[in-house]
Amino acid sequence: MEIRLLIADDHPIFLKGLKEVIEMDADLKVIVSAKNGQEALLSFQLHSVDVVVLDIDMPRMTGLEAAEKMLQIQPDLPIIILTMHKEKAPFLKALEIGVLGYVLKENAVSDIVHAIYKARDGDLYLSPEISAYLLKKTSALQRQSKNDLKALLTPSETHIMKMISEYKSSKEIADELFISEKTVSNHRMNIAKKLNLTGKNSLLRFALDQSWV
Repeated sequence: MEIRLLIADDHPIFLKGLKEVIEMDADLKVIVSAKNGQEALLSFQLHSVDVVVLDIDMPRMTGLEAAEKMLQIQPDLPIIILTMHKEKAPFLKALEIGVLGYVLKENAVSDIVHAIYKARDGDLYLSPEISAYLLKKTSALQRQSKNDLKALLTPSETHIMKMISEYKSSKEIADELFISEKTVSNHRMNIAKKLNLTGKNSLLRFALDQSWV
């Protein structure tokens, strides 16, 4: 089944190379390329696409700004952000918006196709280098005092939150704990309710913000 893509980057050579890498997979088809965020948003409104890939730093409208507007129109749209930055703040902003992929541009050749399939299936994908960096930054904060909200959770819920902070999917958590995905989903819903969290990726954002241990 063909997956139709919109890609956007303000560097023509990178944009051309990205298209070539993506279309090396016979099931992936780039139907429109855009040179800035504003053009990407307009193209999205004019074409039917399955996955969107946006550079984070673009003129006229950033990738995050374009992503936010696209998701207001189509909340379940799989969007992948390409970035040269490993900082925590833009990553957390991307999660808050509802972005499903966060790929380091220097690793786009090796990561982008896998990210597209993960996002298409509704799963979060991060370049391994970004995951390792963020986990290291989180570990550096682990000696800080725990947030009182953490005391509301059971040991099982605490363990699941730690696994969420390690970017593990519900399926990976279920497999590791020998429980069903449905049970993991129930735990996630209970945790979110206890912590008064709403929105996409809210548990992961909370886990990273609070340096979960």
